[in-house]
Amino acid sequence: MLVVNVDHPSPGLVNYLCAIGCDAVFFDCEQGSPDIESVENMARAARLGNVTSLVRLWSREPWMIERMMLRGVDGIVAPRVDTAETAEQIVDTVRYVFPKNYEQKTVVVQVESLEAIDSLDDMLAVDGIDAFFIGPVDLSKSLGHGGRLDVPEVAELVERTTSRIVSAGKSAGMLVTEKNVRAIQKTGATFLYCHANDFLRIGMAEFKARMAI
Repeated sequence: MLVVNVDHPSPGLVNYLCAIGCDAVFFDCEQGSPDIESVENMARAARLGNVTSLVRLWSREPWMIERMMLRGVDGIVAPRVDTAETAEQIVDTVRYVFPKNYEQKTVVVQVESLEAIDSLDDMLAVDGIDAFFIGPVDLSKSLGHGGRLDVPEVAELVERTTSRIVSAGKSAGMLVTEKNVRAIQKTGATFLYCHANDFLRIGMAEFKARMAI
């Protein structure tokens, strides 16, 4: 499943990404600039393109989950989920908002701290979570490596965490680039997350290379 962070609050861009074949679009309200209205408009564009829309929250509070999901998105991505109790609260809120069709909604939780790693087995047992999205940069910070990914301890922890998720029969998510996507796929991860800006960067570099020939 190719999940593309739109990177810009643009329904037109969402429409185009749907047309060229992404599996899901990702609206980032944690680190990005979309507001409530733009999320609603982008979700509408995704529905017209028959593509799943996910919104990453800036807060896991029930009122925020409810407000965002009522904008028409298909699911949520909850950051900084460290315990099974928190994961259960998120699932319960989605069920509260959509009592008749909550099974049609997607719930993704981010695993990005040592506390989350310690609680992972319990979180994997929570019914209603569709994917566990690993945050290697934040895991690196938790280990004291300042976000660096080129440290063996970080790579080993990410690999072990992916294996635990996959072995439990759950979907593991990872950030992928053109350089590592094949290797990430081989780990069994199926929630493959990337950025629209990366497509622009890759396309620009290739086009300039062709101009230089």
